[in-house]
Formats: sequence, structure tokens, C-alpha cells
Amino acid sequence: MIRQLLRILLAATAAAGMVGVARHRMDTVRVRRGELPPATAAAVLTPAREAGVLAERLAGWVPEAPRTTSGRLLAHVWASPLTLPGFTLALLSGARPRWSTLHACWVAAGVRGPSGLALRSLGADANAIGLVVLSRRRPPPPTLLAHEVVHVRQAERLGLGLLPLYLWLAARYGYRDHPLERAARLGARREM
Repeated sequence: MIRQLLRILLAATAAAGMVGVARHRMDTVRVRRGELPPATAAAVLTPAREAGVLAERLAGWVPEAPRTTSGRLLAHVWASPLTLPGFTLALLSGARPRWSTLHACWVAAGVRGPSGLALRSLGADANAIGLVVLSRRRPPPPTLLAHEVVHVRQAERLGLGLLPLYLWLAARYGYRDHPLERAARLGARREM
């Protein structure tokens, strides 16, 4: 019974992810046609529709880096189920991740291959997977890096739970109105 429920939940989450990708792709096409302004790293975009209380709280959530050694260690362990695939994708993309002391995360600049192609097809210059920022640009612009670092901090807090949360919110809100993306754009504006 529990296994069956887990399968259903995983299938529904995968479907939500596909809906989110489709919505993002449609928005990318609309941006290329000039119908929508680009959702740059620090863009101020008015949401297309009103969001609920939880979504609005998430949209304002810009976590700070853990301050203590034990806090950093726990955050790294908690985010490791996402960080390991992020690190692997960085290496497979031809980019060597380097530790950024300033941002307390790994930065892989100049990704190519499947990661670069996936980012380009979505109209994105970078993404964060766990504590790894994958950027097509070398070096990533400070605003773009600040945006992605917010996602790193979110991964430190939510761990593996970030993935299903992100996918479900993407299906509901799309990329432009996604509460976690709105928070990342807010964080990037604060760093400007």
C-alpha cells in the first residue's frame, strides 16, 4: 500500500515537472517573440496572478549562509543528495567546479554538452543543483551568481525536499511566477 502510494506520488511529481518544463519552454518562446520581458536574474516581474500566502512567503525567502562550522557541515550533508548529481553534471559538461569562498558553493563556469544544451533550450544561463552552480557563462556575472546562490541556500535548508517542491510549484506557477525563482531574483537585487 505504501509502495503504491509512493509510486503514485513519484509519477505525479514527474508529471508536475514535465508541466513545469512545458510552461517554462512556452514562456521562453514568448520572450523570444517579444511578447514577454525576459526573466533575468534580478528582474522585477509582476506575477500574472495572485499567489497564496505560502507562495508569497516563499517568494520573500532569501536564506543566509549558515554562520557556524557545524551549521555549514550539516547544510552540506543535508544538501548532498542534490550536490552529488550537480557535481557529476558539472564534470560531464566539461567544466571543473571550483569552490567559491565568497559564495560558499561550487561554481562550474562554461558548461557545455547536455547541461549547456538544456540550459540554452530553456533560455537560462545557469542553474543550481545542491551546492553546485552550473553556468554557461564564463565567468558568471555577479547578479546571475547571486541569483543562483539563493537556490544553493534553499537547497541547504530543504535538502532533497527542494526537488519535489520546485517541480510542484513550477507546474502551478511556471518559471516567471515561481515563488522560489521570485525569491532568487529578490536575493540578486539585494546584492546589486
